[in-house]
Amino acid sequence: MNILICPDKFKDSLKAFDVAIALKQGIQSVFPTTHVHCLPLADGGEGTLDAIESILPVQKIRLTVRNPLFKSIKAHYLFDEQKHIAYIEMAQASGIELLQSEDRNPMETSTYGTGELILHAIQTGAKKIILFVGGSATNDGGMGMACALGYEFLDMDKLPLEGKGANLPLINQVSEPQLSLMKKIKEIAFFVATDVSNPLLGQSGASAVFGPQKGATLEIIRYLDNGLNNLDEICVRDLKVDPEIKNSAGAGAAGGLGAGAQYFLNAKIISGADFLLEKYNFKELVKDFDLIITGEGKIDEQTWDGKLISKVLEAAKRKNIRLVCGICETETPYPTYEIIKKASDKEDALKNAAIYLEKIGEEIGLELTNGKN
Repeated sequence: MNILICPDKFKDSLKAFDVAIALKQGIQSVFPTTHVHCLPLADGGEGTLDAIESILPVQKIRLTVRNPLFKSIKAHYLFDEQKHIAYIEMAQASGIELLQSEDRNPMETSTYGTGELILHAIQTGAKKIILFVGGSATNDGGMGMACALGYEFLDMDKLPLEGKGANLPLINQVSEPQLSLMKKIKEIAFFVATDVSNPLLGQSGASAVFGPQKGATLEIIRYLDNGLNNLDEICVRDLKVDPEIKNSAGAGAAGGLGAGAQYFLNAKIISGADFLLEKYNFKELVKDFDLIITGEGKIDEQTWDGKLISKVLEAAKRKNIRLVCGICETETPYPTYEIIKKASDKEDALKNAAIYLEKIGEEIGLELTNGKN
Protein backbone atom coordinates (compact mmCIF):
# COMPACT_ATOMS: atom_id res chain seq x y z
CA MET A 1 0.00 0.00 0.00
CA ASN A 2 1.16 3.53 -0.84
CA ILE A 3 0.28 6.25 1.67
CA LEU A 4 0.70 10.01 1.23
CA ILE A 5 0.86 12.07 4.43
CA CYS A 6 0.38 15.73 3.53
CA PRO A 7 -0.61 17.84 6.55
CA ASP A 8 -0.50 21.54 7.24
CA LYS A 9 1.20 22.72 10.44
CA PHE A 10 -0.49 22.28 13.82
CA LYS A 11 -0.50 25.89 15.00
CA ASP A 12 1.31 26.59 18.29
CA SER A 13 2.44 22.96 18.38
CA LEU A 14 4.20 21.28 15.44
CA LYS A 15 5.51 22.10 11.98
CA ALA A 16 3.93 20.19 9.12
CA PHE A 17 7.13 18.14 8.67
CA ASP A 18 7.03 16.99 12.31
CA VAL A 19 3.34 16.10 12.03
CA ALA A 20 4.03 13.96 8.97
CA ILE A 21 7.04 12.19 10.51
CA ALA A 22 5.17 11.33 13.74
CA LEU A 23 2.29 9.80 11.77
CA LYS A 24 4.69 7.90 9.52
CA GLN A 25 6.56 6.43 12.48
CA GLY A 26 3.31 5.30 14.05
CA ILE A 27 2.01 3.68 10.87
CA GLN A 28 5.25 1.86 10.05
CA SER A 29 5.67 0.61 13.62
CA VAL A 30 2.67 -1.69 13.06
CA PHE A 31 2.61 -1.89 9.25
CA PRO A 32 6.32 -1.92 8.26
CA THR A 33 5.77 -3.14 4.70
CA THR A 34 3.70 -0.13 3.63
CA HIS A 35 5.29 2.68 1.62
CA VAL A 36 4.75 6.08 3.26
CA HIS A 37 5.63 9.37 1.53
CA CYS A 38 5.66 12.60 3.57
CA LEU A 39 4.76 15.87 1.86
CA PRO A 40 4.56 18.73 4.40
CA LEU A 41 2.28 21.48 3.14
CA ALA A 42 1.79 25.13 4.04
CA ASP A 43 -0.96 27.70 3.64
CA GLY A 44 1.15 30.84 3.33
CA GLY A 45 2.17 31.04 6.98
CA GLU A 46 5.18 29.62 8.76
CA GLY A 47 6.65 26.73 6.79
CA THR A 48 5.69 28.00 3.34
CA LEU A 49 9.27 28.82 2.38
CA ASP A 50 10.39 25.36 3.49
CA ALA A 51 7.81 23.86 1.14
CA ILE A 52 8.91 26.06 -1.77
CA GLU A 53 12.61 25.43 -1.14
CA SER A 54 12.00 21.68 -1.42
CA ILE A 55 10.60 21.92 -4.96
CA LEU A 56 12.02 25.02 -6.67
CA PRO A 57 15.59 26.06 -7.62
CA VAL A 58 15.95 28.95 -5.18
CA GLN A 59 18.60 30.40 -2.93
CA LYS A 60 18.04 31.50 0.66
CA ILE A 61 18.73 35.19 1.29
CA ARG A 62 19.38 35.93 4.97
CA LEU A 63 19.22 39.34 6.63
CA THR A 64 18.42 41.11 9.87
CA VAL A 65 15.01 42.80 10.09
CA ARG A 66 12.60 44.06 12.73
CA ASN A 67 10.16 41.64 14.36
CA PRO A 68 6.52 42.68 15.09
CA LEU A 69 7.70 44.74 18.09
CA PHE A 70 10.62 46.36 16.22
CA LYS A 71 13.31 44.17 17.77
CA SER A 72 16.09 42.88 15.51
CA ILE A 73 15.81 39.27 14.36
CA LYS A 74 17.31 37.04 11.69
CA ALA A 75 14.98 36.27 8.78
CA HIS A 76 15.19 35.08 5.20
CA TYR A 77 13.38 34.92 1.90
CA LEU A 78 13.91 32.82 -1.22
CA PHE A 79 15.15 34.10 -4.56
CA ASP A 80 15.05 32.47 -7.97
CA GLU A 81 18.03 34.06 -9.66
CA GLN A 82 17.12 32.82 -13.14
CA LYS A 83 13.54 34.05 -13.10
CA HIS A 84 14.16 37.02 -10.75
CA ILE A 85 11.32 35.90 -8.46
CA ALA A 86 11.38 36.51 -4.70
CA TYR A 87 9.26 34.42 -2.33
CA ILE A 88 8.62 36.21 0.95
CA GLU A 89 6.86 34.80 4.01
CA MET A 90 5.62 37.58 6.26
CA ALA A 91 5.66 35.15 9.20
CA GLN A 92 9.47 35.36 9.03
CA ALA A 93 9.37 38.97 10.21
CA SER A 94 5.83 39.76 11.34
CA GLY A 95 4.50 36.37 12.44
CA ILE A 96 2.52 35.64 15.57
CA GLU A 97 4.78 32.68 16.38
CA LEU A 98 7.63 35.17 16.95
CA LEU A 99 5.89 36.51 20.06
CA GLN A 100 5.01 35.03 23.41
CA SER A 101 1.27 35.10 24.10
CA GLU A 102 1.67 37.90 26.65
CA ASP A 103 3.43 40.09 24.06
CA ARG A 104 0.72 39.81 21.39
CA ASN A 105 -0.87 43.24 21.04
CA PRO A 106 -2.12 44.42 17.62
CA MET A 107 -1.98 48.04 18.78
CA GLU A 108 1.81 47.79 19.00
CA THR A 109 2.75 45.19 16.37
CA SER A 110 3.96 46.17 12.93
CA THR A 111 4.64 44.78 9.45
CA TYR A 112 7.79 46.92 9.24
CA GLY A 113 10.07 43.85 9.07
CA THR A 114 8.05 42.45 6.17
CA GLY A 115 8.67 45.73 4.38
CA GLU A 116 12.39 45.34 5.00
CA LEU A 117 12.31 41.90 3.37
CA ILE A 118 10.46 43.34 0.37
CA LEU A 119 12.88 46.26 0.08
CA HIS A 120 15.87 43.90 0.09
CA ALA A 121 14.24 41.78 -2.63
CA ILE A 122 13.69 44.91 -4.73
CA GLN A 123 17.32 45.90 -4.31
CA THR A 124 18.41 42.34 -5.17
CA GLY A 125 16.72 42.68 -8.55
CA ALA A 126 13.39 40.92 -8.17
CA LYS A 127 10.99 41.42 -11.06
CA LYS A 128 8.22 39.45 -9.38
CA ILE A 129 7.53 39.16 -5.65
CA ILE A 130 5.12 36.67 -4.11
CA LEU A 131 4.20 37.55 -0.54
CA PHE A 132 2.74 34.80 1.64
CA VAL A 133 0.73 36.41 4.41
CA GLY A 134 -0.45 33.68 6.79
CA GLY A 135 0.24 33.66 10.52
CA SER A 136 0.55 37.38 11.15
CA ALA A 137 0.82 39.09 14.53
CA THR A 138 -0.28 42.42 13.08
CA ASN A 139 -3.32 44.58 12.35
CA ASP A 140 -1.69 47.66 10.82
CA GLY A 141 -3.09 47.44 7.27
CA GLY A 142 0.45 47.25 5.89
CA MET A 143 1.33 50.67 7.33
CA GLY A 144 4.55 49.32 8.84
CA MET A 145 5.51 47.62 5.57
CA ALA A 146 4.92 50.88 3.72
CA CYS A 147 7.08 52.83 6.18
CA ALA A 148 9.98 50.43 5.54
CA LEU A 149 9.55 51.06 1.81
CA GLY A 150 9.77 54.83 2.23
CA TYR A 151 6.12 55.85 2.43
CA GLU A 152 5.57 58.61 4.97
CA PHE A 153 2.52 58.95 7.20
CA LEU A 154 1.87 62.28 8.93
CA ASP A 155 -0.54 63.23 11.70
CA MET A 156 -2.57 66.44 12.05
CA ASP A 157 0.56 68.31 13.17
CA LYS A 158 2.58 67.08 10.13
CA LEU A 159 4.64 64.83 12.40
CA PRO A 160 5.70 61.38 11.12
CA LEU A 161 3.94 58.32 12.50
CA GLU A 162 5.46 54.94 13.26
CA GLY A 163 3.79 52.13 11.32
CA LYS A 164 1.68 50.22 13.85
CA GLY A 165 -1.97 49.59 14.65
CA ALA A 166 -2.29 52.27 17.32
CA ASN A 167 -1.40 54.99 14.81
CA LEU A 168 -3.93 54.09 12.11
CA PRO A 169 -6.62 56.57 13.25
CA LEU A 170 -3.99 59.32 13.57
CA ILE A 171 -3.01 59.32 9.90
CA ASN A 172 -3.85 62.60 8.22
CA GLN A 173 -1.63 62.35 5.14
CA VAL A 174 0.42 59.77 3.23
CA SER A 175 3.10 60.36 0.60
CA GLU A 176 4.97 58.01 -1.72
CA PRO A 177 8.68 57.04 -1.44
CA GLN A 178 11.36 58.88 -3.38
CA LEU A 179 10.88 58.75 -7.14
CA SER A 180 13.67 56.26 -7.92
CA LEU A 181 12.32 53.66 -5.47
CA MET A 182 8.71 54.26 -6.50
CA LYS A 183 9.71 53.64 -10.11
CA LYS A 184 11.19 50.24 -9.15
CA ILE A 185 8.08 49.32 -7.15
CA LYS A 186 5.85 50.09 -10.12
CA GLU A 187 7.99 47.91 -12.40
CA ILE A 188 7.62 44.82 -10.19
CA ALA A 189 4.69 42.38 -10.30
CA PHE A 190 3.52 41.82 -6.72
CA PHE A 191 1.24 39.00 -5.62
CA VAL A 192 -0.27 38.35 -2.21
CA ALA A 193 -0.87 34.65 -1.61
CA THR A 194 -3.66 34.03 0.89
CA ASP A 195 -6.70 31.87 1.38
CA VAL A 196 -8.48 34.42 3.53
CA SER A 197 -11.42 35.96 1.66
CA ASN A 198 -12.41 38.54 4.28
CA PRO A 199 -12.83 42.22 3.37
CA LEU A 200 -10.91 44.89 5.24
CA LEU A 201 -13.63 46.34 7.44
CA GLY A 202 -16.69 45.49 9.51
CA GLN A 203 -17.92 42.32 11.20
CA SER A 204 -16.20 40.11 8.62
CA GLY A 205 -13.10 42.31 8.46
CA ALA A 206 -9.52 41.96 9.62
CA SER A 207 -9.95 43.38 13.13
CA ALA A 208 -13.21 41.66 14.09
CA VAL A 209 -12.38 38.19 12.78
CA PHE A 210 -8.65 37.87 13.41
CA GLY A 211 -8.00 40.53 16.06
CA PRO A 212 -8.91 38.40 19.08
CA GLN A 213 -6.28 35.74 18.32
CA LYS A 214 -3.70 38.53 18.16
CA GLY A 215 -4.62 39.89 21.58
CA ALA A 216 -7.35 42.42 20.76
CA THR A 217 -10.20 43.19 23.16
CA LEU A 218 -13.60 44.38 21.88
CA GLU A 219 -12.53 47.97 22.50
CA ILE A 220 -9.29 47.47 20.57
CA ILE A 221 -11.16 45.76 17.74
CA ARG A 222 -13.40 48.83 17.30
CA TYR A 223 -10.38 51.15 17.49
CA LEU A 224 -8.43 49.19 14.86
CA ASP A 225 -11.42 48.83 12.55
CA ASN A 226 -11.90 52.61 12.65
CA GLY A 227 -8.18 53.01 12.06
CA LEU A 228 -8.20 50.75 9.00
CA ASN A 229 -11.15 52.72 7.66
CA ASN A 230 -9.12 55.90 8.10
CA LEU A 231 -6.13 54.32 6.34
CA ASP A 232 -8.36 53.38 3.43
CA GLU A 233 -9.85 56.86 3.12
CA ILE A 234 -6.41 58.52 3.24
CA CYS A 235 -4.96 56.15 0.62
CA VAL A 236 -7.93 56.68 -1.70
CA ARG A 237 -7.53 60.44 -1.37
CA ASP A 238 -3.73 60.82 -1.43
CA LEU A 239 -2.59 57.81 -3.49
CA LYS A 240 -5.64 57.68 -5.79
CA VAL A 241 -6.10 53.94 -5.24
CA ASP A 242 -9.28 52.05 -6.12
CA PRO A 243 -11.96 52.82 -3.49
CA GLU A 244 -13.23 49.22 -3.81
CA ILE A 245 -10.01 47.68 -2.44
CA LYS A 246 -11.47 47.62 1.05
CA ASN A 247 -14.31 45.38 -0.13
CA SER A 248 -12.18 42.97 -2.16
CA ALA A 249 -11.77 39.33 -1.16
CA GLY A 250 -8.55 38.99 0.83
CA ALA A 251 -8.25 42.68 1.75
CA GLY A 252 -8.59 41.67 5.40
CA ALA A 253 -5.83 39.06 5.25
CA ALA A 254 -2.94 39.46 7.71
CA GLY A 255 -4.49 42.33 9.62
CA GLY A 256 -5.27 44.27 6.48
CA LEU A 257 -1.95 43.65 4.73
CA GLY A 258 -4.02 42.24 1.87
CA ALA A 259 -5.41 45.73 1.36
CA GLY A 260 -2.11 47.44 2.16
CA ALA A 261 -0.25 45.48 -0.50
CA GLN A 262 -2.82 46.73 -2.98
CA TYR A 263 -2.56 50.34 -1.77
CA PHE A 264 1.22 50.51 -1.68
CA LEU A 265 2.43 47.84 -4.15
CA ASN A 266 -0.48 47.51 -6.58
CA ALA A 267 -0.46 43.80 -5.68
CA LYS A 268 -2.88 41.17 -6.92
CA ILE A 269 -4.45 38.64 -4.55
CA ILE A 270 -3.99 34.96 -5.41
CA SER A 271 -4.86 31.70 -3.62
CA GLY A 272 -1.92 30.51 -1.55
CA ALA A 273 -3.20 26.93 -1.47
CA ASP A 274 -3.75 26.82 -5.24
CA PHE A 275 -0.29 28.27 -5.85
CA LEU A 276 1.52 25.70 -3.70
CA LEU A 277 -0.50 22.68 -4.81
CA GLU A 278 0.08 23.66 -8.43
CA LYS A 279 3.84 23.80 -7.80
CA TYR A 280 3.63 20.29 -6.34
CA ASN A 281 1.55 19.12 -9.33
CA PHE A 282 -0.62 17.72 -6.57
CA LYS A 283 -3.56 16.48 -8.66
CA GLU A 284 -1.23 14.20 -10.58
CA LEU A 285 0.81 13.26 -7.52
CA VAL A 286 -2.14 11.83 -5.56
CA LYS A 287 -2.92 9.36 -8.35
CA ASP A 288 0.05 7.24 -7.23
CA PHE A 289 -1.30 6.69 -3.69
CA ASP A 290 -3.96 4.45 -2.16
CA LEU A 291 -4.54 6.51 1.00
CA ILE A 292 -4.23 10.24 1.68
CA ILE A 293 -3.74 11.49 5.25
CA THR A 294 -4.05 15.23 5.78
CA GLY A 295 -5.09 17.68 8.47
CA GLU A 296 -4.27 20.75 10.55
CA GLY A 297 -4.31 21.89 14.15
CA LYS A 298 -8.02 22.75 14.25
CA ILE A 299 -10.63 21.59 11.79
CA ASP A 300 -13.68 23.85 11.84
CA GLU A 301 -16.10 25.51 9.43
CA GLN A 302 -13.30 27.73 8.08
CA THR A 303 -11.44 24.59 6.96
CA TRP A 304 -13.94 24.07 4.14
CA ASP A 305 -13.88 27.71 3.01
CA GLY A 306 -11.09 27.51 0.41
CA LYS A 307 -8.34 26.76 2.92
CA LEU A 308 -5.45 24.44 2.14
CA ILE A 309 -6.98 21.27 3.56
CA SER A 310 -10.20 21.74 1.56
CA LYS A 311 -8.11 22.06 -1.62
CA VAL A 312 -6.21 18.87 -0.75
CA LEU A 313 -9.47 17.01 -0.18
CA GLU A 314 -10.87 18.27 -3.47
CA ALA A 315 -7.81 17.05 -5.37
CA ALA A 316 -7.91 13.68 -3.58
CA LYS A 317 -11.68 13.18 -3.56
CA ARG A 318 -11.50 9.85 -5.41
CA LYS A 319 -9.04 8.43 -2.87
CA ASN A 320 -9.38 6.90 0.59
CA ILE A 321 -8.85 9.76 3.04
CA ARG A 322 -8.10 10.16 6.75
CA LEU A 323 -8.18 13.48 8.60
CA VAL A 324 -5.93 14.16 11.57
CA CYS A 325 -6.14 17.25 13.80
CA GLY A 326 -5.65 18.65 17.25
CA ILE A 327 -9.36 19.24 17.63
CA CYS A 328 -12.35 18.99 15.30
CA GLU A 329 -15.24 21.44 15.74
CA THR A 330 -17.34 20.51 12.71
CA GLU A 331 -18.81 17.50 10.94
CA THR A 332 -16.50 15.80 8.44
CA PRO A 333 -17.27 13.22 5.74
CA TYR A 334 -14.05 11.31 6.50
CA PRO A 335 -12.65 9.27 9.40
CA THR A 336 -11.17 11.93 11.70
CA TYR A 337 -8.61 11.46 14.48
CA GLU A 338 -8.25 14.12 17.19
CA ILE A 339 -5.31 14.60 19.55
CA ILE A 340 -7.55 16.23 22.16
CA LYS A 341 -9.44 12.95 22.62
CA LYS A 342 -6.21 11.25 23.67
CA ALA A 343 -4.69 14.09 25.70
CA SER A 344 -5.60 15.06 29.27
CA ASP A 345 -6.21 18.71 28.34
CA LYS A 346 -5.35 21.37 25.73
CA GLU A 347 -1.91 22.09 27.20
CA ASP A 348 -1.04 18.40 27.09
CA ALA A 349 -2.34 18.17 23.50
CA LEU A 350 -0.14 21.05 22.36
CA LYS A 351 2.97 20.01 24.29
CA ASN A 352 2.90 16.32 23.44
CA ALA A 353 1.30 16.43 20.00
CA ALA A 354 4.06 14.34 18.38
CA ILE A 355 3.53 11.51 20.89
CA TYR A 356 -0.22 11.45 20.32
CA LEU A 357 0.19 11.68 16.54
CA GLU A 358 2.45 8.65 16.60
CA LYS A 359 -0.28 6.78 18.51
CA ILE A 360 -2.83 7.91 15.93
CA GLY A 361 -0.48 6.63 13.25
CA GLU A 362 -0.39 3.26 15.02
CA GLU A 363 -4.18 3.24 15.14
CA ILE A 364 -4.44 3.93 11.40
CA GLY A 365 -1.77 1.33 10.69
CA LEU A 366 -3.64 -1.33 12.66
CA GLU A 367 -6.86 -0.51 10.82
CA LEU A 368 -5.06 -0.96 7.52
CA THR A 369 -3.50 -4.29 8.51
CA ASN A 370 -7.00 -5.45 9.46
CA GLY A 371 -8.26 -4.57 6.00
CA LYS A 372 -10.13 -1.35 6.91
CA ASN A 373 -9.57 1.17 4.06
